Amino acid sequence: MHLPKKNDLLIGFTVSVLITLFVNFSMLMRNYNDNAKAINMPDNFPMPVPPQNNDFLYFSLIWFFIYAFLLFIVNDQLYKLGDRIFRKKEYKTMLLVAVASVVTAFGVFKLYPPVNDMIMVNLFDIRNRFPFPHPLETEHLFVLLTVMLSVLLVRLLNSKQQMMLEYEKLKTEKLQNSYNALMGQINPHFFFNSLNGLSSLIQSEEKEKTITYLNELSNVFRYILQSNKKELVTLAEELQFVKAYTYLLGVRYEGKLFFSMQVDTPFLLLWYLPILSILPLIENAVKHNVISKQYPLQIDIYTTADNMIVISNKIQPKAEESSGSGIGLKNLWGRYRMLTGKDIQISNRKEYFKVSLPLLNSPAPLP
Repeated sequence: MHLPKKNDLLIGFTVSVLITLFVNFSMLMRNYNDNAKAINMPDNFPMPVPPQNNDFLYFSLIWFFIYAFLLFIVNDQLYKLGDRIFRKKEYKTMLLVAVASVVTAFGVFKLYPPVNDMIMVNLFDIRNRFPFPHPLETEHLFVLLTVMLSVLLVRLLNSKQQMMLEYEKLKTEKLQNSYNALMGQINPHFFFNSLNGLSSLIQSEEKEKTITYLNELSNVFRYILQSNKKELVTLAEELQFVKAYTYLLGVRYEGKLFFSMQVDTPFLLLWYLPILSILPLIENAVKHNVISKQYPLQIDIYTTADNMIVISNKIQPKAEESSGSGIGLKNLWGRYRMLTGKDIQISNRKEYFKVSLPLLNSPAPLP
């Protein structure tokens, strides 16, 4: 068996000391009072108080400390053994610990009188000067129950801490997977189309427009590259990126794709949302709707009175387009839920597709 961890040993030591002092409290107080009386007694007092013998007190303190610490280690090891044998079936493990602890405690209790005789009588010969009391069943039972409850409490606290660590690990892994899925969704067609748009501008020899396009493309790349270092950004930062991104789309779909961005409540610009939350919704609208001179597409981005940012577009489904897998929206929902504790709202009625994203007034993610 593995020895208990240092922290568990420290807890066991501390609990054992406290239990020992509590069990021997009355004896400590009596010894203190008797010694105080002996010290304060006048020298000429006709019947001076005899000096007190502390051997029995020392024996009791050491005995109960060893008893409590031994039970603590036995409980700790039996819980680990039970986990391996019963594979995390908690009730079986607790039953094993309870039975084995009672047997151990009973065995140690039976050793109490002979050990006392060997140490107190044979070594110190103090039977007549300090009569040995009853074997203290109540005190031994109290120590047993207290240690069992203490070890159980430590186990529950360790389990809770372990669950929190595992939750954080899963949360990190899920966020990374969502981010990877998002990047996988953006990279293939976005970068290709961006380079195509740049190539077209170069061929058209529109120098000023080409420079603007390059600057906005640089802003988009920079924002996407830093997205793995951030989790939440302000709405102002996200909209600044959206403006750059929609400029690139506007060049690609000139006269066919239009955007409207409106923030009626300026303070919401300082509120937070997960980085790259709006991008997949714009991509989704462009991917699944007809965009042409005859059927131009309008995408509206606006805030609401209930502190949300809404991305809305008229539904113009492509003739050959299937319903789609919805993976992009699922990834966004999962990432949003992880980082904010809130759900996105999706509406697909009255010929309009709308997604509402809740905004946070604090950059700290919810636990």
